[in-house]
Amino acid sequence: MQFTDAEGKVEVWSGSIQPHDVWLIKGGFRFEVCFNRYYQPIRKGGAVLVKFVADIAKKSELCPIGVVNWQNVNKQVQADIVELICGKFIIPDGKIYNDAMLKHVGKHRRQWKFELKARYFNPTVRTRQQIENDNPGGIVRGTWLELVQYWYSGQSKKYADNGREARAMLSHLHTNGSTSFANSRDEFEMEHGREPGYEKSKIDASVASSSSSKPRIEVDDEVFNELMYDKDNSNQKPVGYGFGVKRSDVKFARHKKETANLIMRLSSSVSDLLTVVQSGRVSPEMLAATNSALRTRTAQ
Repeated sequence: MQFTDAEGKVEVWSGSIQPHDVWLIKGGFRFEVCFNRYYQPIRKGGAVLVKFVADIAKKSELCPIGVVNWQNVNKQVQADIVELICGKFIIPDGKIYNDAMLKHVGKHRRQWKFELKARYFNPTVRTRQQIENDNPGGIVRGTWLELVQYWYSGQSKKYADNGREARAMLSHLHTNGSTSFANSRDEFEMEHGREPGYEKSKIDASVASSSSSKPRIEVDDEVFNELMYDKDNSNQKPVGYGFGVKRSDVKFARHKKETANLIMRLSSSVSDLLTVVQSGRVSPEMLAATNSALRTRTAQ
C-alpha cells in the first residue's frame, strides 16, 4: 500500500496496517485510498481507512457518544473529524466525500454504542448505580452517565425493539473492509472490464434497439438476468454481485406489488359501494357494474 508525504515522496507499506500504525505515522505522510463511483472506500486503502474511522468512533474525546443522534453532534466536532481523517489519508476534495466520511463515522459510532450496551447494560442483574459506576476506560465520566440515562429512557427501548425486528429480517451478513460488498463489486467489475455506469448504458442501449413497445421494466429484468446469471440460464445464483438474489425473488417481488395494488383497488371499490348503500342511492345498475368490476379484479 502506498503513502505519500507533503512533498510528494511515495513509499510502500507492506503487510498489515492497523489503526495504531495510522495514529503513529509522522512526517506528513498520508495513505492513498481508492473510491468507487458510490464514494465508498475500496481495496486495501479503503479497508485501512474504515478501521481507522472505527477507532475514531471509539474515542469519546473525538467522537461524543452521549448525544443520541449523530446529526445533532456539534458541526465543529464533525469538521474536526474530517480534518483529522484528511490529515492521515488522501481524500478527494468535495463535500460529497466529506459527507461520506462522516456517514462512516456515524455508522461505527452506532455500532460502538451497541457494543457498549450489550456489554454493560444488564438491568435485570445489576442496579442502575452499579451500571453507572462501571465506567469503561477511555470514556469520559459525564458522557458515560448521559449514555446510561438514555438507555433507561422510553425512546431507547423503542429504538431497541425496532432494531431487533430489523436484524431479524436480515438474511445476509454485512461486512466491512476487504470483504465488504463494495470491494467485492469493484473486483467483479474490474475482472469483467466494466466501466462505471455500465448497467444503465446497457439498459438504455437495449431500450433504443428494441423494435417492440416492450415496457422498460421488462427490459430492466432482461438486462438484470444477463448480468447476474450464466448465459445458458443454468445458474440460479448470482455470478458476481447482488448476493443472495434469485430470479424467483425478483418475480415474487413484482407479484407481491401487483397483488397489493389489486387489494387496494378492491378495497376502494367495496368502500365506494358501502358509501352509496349507506346513503340509500344504490341502484340495480350500480350493483351490477360493481359486481362485474369485483369479479374482474378477483380473477386478476
